[in-house]
Amino acid sequence: MPTYHEERFPIPTPGRLIRELRLRRPPWWLIAALIAVVVATWIPLAMIYHARQTTSRQPRVHFIMDMDRQPKFGPQAAHPWYLDGRAMRLPVEGTVARGRLRHDQHFSLGYRTDDGTPTGKATEFFAALPSQVATVDTKTLLARGKARYDIDCRLCHGTAGGGDGIIHQRGLELKENKWVPPANLLTRTIRGRADGQLYQAISDGVRNMPGFGEQISPFDRWAIVAYVRELQKTQPVAPEPTEQP
Repeated sequence: MPTYHEERFPIPTPGRLIRELRLRRPPWWLIAALIAVVVATWIPLAMIYHARQTTSRQPRVHFIMDMDRQPKFGPQAAHPWYLDGRAMRLPVEGTVARGRLRHDQHFSLGYRTDDGTPTGKATEFFAALPSQVATVDTKTLLARGKARYDIDCRLCHGTAGGGDGIIHQRGLELKENKWVPPANLLTRTIRGRADGQLYQAISDGVRNMPGFGEQISPFDRWAIVAYVRELQKTQPVAPEPTEQP
């Protein structure tokens, strides 16, 4: 019987193909080499798994540094180029930080100045809210004002603005001689002040009250003013500090 290769027109039946294409068993050294190669491919995977599952105080290995490590001077570092030896330099005169341009005195200061600059002398407080705040939905504005009031004002001025916050109560318990009570926001005096004056008090502080100009954004300060006005509408007029209830 002719073999598959000897036939002129072979018929590739499965049985004949298995017999004709049957390979010899490879030698043992070739099998061992294949096994070694397969096992070797597991080593990088094992190293990656180990690195992912363990912690180390050593910095990560950077093959491409990009901008992770760049020549620069950190804060408060020395610098050999300047006579004073400081790396941190003062801003160029007239430089204004992004978002700090106080071109709108009503919104940023709450009062007009004599020379039209933020450093000028105050001449008149604005009586109402600025347009950037007055056009906001009332419910949204009061909700924002209440949230900021509860964070920054409530501890001293109290929930309703009566000056009876927990810090004041603790000051009374300690019987501090130099303790200055926080202002009662419901008195006629505070009610009669312009919105800009309340805004300026929040920004710069009054007596022992520190200024919150750096902690609270201008919009949030105006929102607090709007919320204080709402408290004054809903709460009765409180007596002045010198008056007897």
